[in-house]
Amino acid sequence: MHGIPRPPELALPVASLAALRRSLAASVGADDAARALQAAGVAAGDALYQMLTHVPGSSSAPPAQPAEWSEAVFWRRFTELFEKRGWGHLSWQLMHPGIGALDAHDWVEADPDVAAQRPSCFFSAGLLANLLGRVSGEDVAVLEVECRSRGDERCRFLFGSPVVLEAVYGQLRAGSGVTVAIAALG
Repeated sequence: MHGIPRPPELALPVASLAALRRSLAASVGADDAARALQAAGVAAGDALYQMLTHVPGSSSAPPAQPAEWSEAVFWRRFTELFEKRGWGHLSWQLMHPGIGALDAHDWVEADPDVAAQRPSCFFSAGLLANLLGRVSGEDVAVLEVECRSRGDERCRFLFGSPVVLEAVYGQLRAGSGVTVAIAALG
């Protein structure tokens, strides 16, 4: 069996991700489970970056460079990457200079039946942070501010520099809404 290459991805039932989150939270606590899932998501981002930059139909062509794509081409390829793998349908928008948002009304990691107290797509947050960071060549933080697991209509992931998102997070912890927190950036 040695020498047989592993496939780049593996399909698992959607319920397995929710079961993993529940099991981890029961075993190590909610905060440690969130950190573990986020770290696993970061690791998965490397493989998705390879898939994003792969030139279809060619095993020898150099990877495509997202920095060379137009904004429209990048977001089309980025959202298709997730849609084709069953993650859900993402849309993006610029919220503020330096802060973008990714929204999904059908995001697969969300578990609307759990009535979570906080946004809970931890794996996705890590995966998106790695993937967007690799594309931009800079550190990117991702903060989920709405989640279908919490009963929200959609999952919404804000992304930007760690310093800017830390400022937004500070405002949210102080009780501000997302719109006010972003507006406070100036």
